[in-house]
Amino acid sequence: MIKPISMTAGGPLLLWCELAPQGVFTRKREDGTEYTQLLDAQAFDTLIEAFDAEGRDVLLDYEHRSETTDDTLAAGWIKRLRVKGGILEALIDFTAGGAAAVRGRDLRHLSPAWDLDADGRPVSLGSAALTNTPYFKQLRPVLNKDGGAAPQPTTKGKAVKELALLFGLAEDASEADIIAAVKKYKEDMDAQAVKAEGEQVAAANSAKIADKDAFVKAFCRNKDVALATLNAAKAPAAVVNKADARAPSFTARDGGRALNRADFKKALAALPPGKRQAYYDDNIATVAD
Repeated sequence: MIKPISMTAGGPLLLWCELAPQGVFTRKREDGTEYTQLLDAQAFDTLIEAFDAEGRDVLLDYEHRSETTDDTLAAGWIKRLRVKGGILEALIDFTAGGAAAVRGRDLRHLSPAWDLDADGRPVSLGSAALTNTPYFKQLRPVLNKDGGAAPQPTTKGKAVKELALLFGLAEDASEADIIAAVKKYKEDMDAQAVKAEGEQVAAANSAKIADKDAFVKAFCRNKDVALATLNAAKAPAAVVNKADARAPSFTARDGGRALNRADFKKALAALPPGKRQAYYDDNIATVAD
């Protein structure tokens, strides 16, 4: 919940403020000629795109003095634009002087200054002003009479704003949106870790697994069930070509050394005559060439 802002409080002031409504507006220039402003969704989109493309803060001055004089004293700086409920809003970081002016209700409204295209649509925001004589009188004051603020983001520390940006959110994102983004990130990281573990298990047990991708998916769904199924499975018998077939290796009686035919003959010759036949009978079928 946004806390009411004291009219007499000091300190920084960062607010979303209403800048312009949608509609068609006709007004007179100083020379008496009339012109029309067409403020529709297309116009607001163009303003926001131009603002973002320029990548700079836009001046908020006092009574449009920067447009008519050399006085460029800042009442604040416009950081972002958005559309909410059909109204163009500006996120304004007020200077100490600008904050004092709106808190003291010396100046209560905003007025934009922009160039118009041939159809009367604004193409870029040149500046805005704090004023008591706004053209768009239907907009809310910068601060309400009771001290409450116009719609604004929940106040956050610098670290929380950076966290929101880190997860691809606007810096004024709600705490609920930030928490949801953090939870999703953790879920994604956990899922990647389980998948990597499943792939390692599959690689280590390739003799038992005919379809690696299917096993990894099953592992990700339920790790315990996948492991239990794997442990209960037996490796299929190896199939080899006859030309490549070899007798299996064996453990000889001479201390566990696997023998080929030449070594087998040496081992046989080293035995006493009375033991050679038994050794030969036990091992001849498993001697490799």
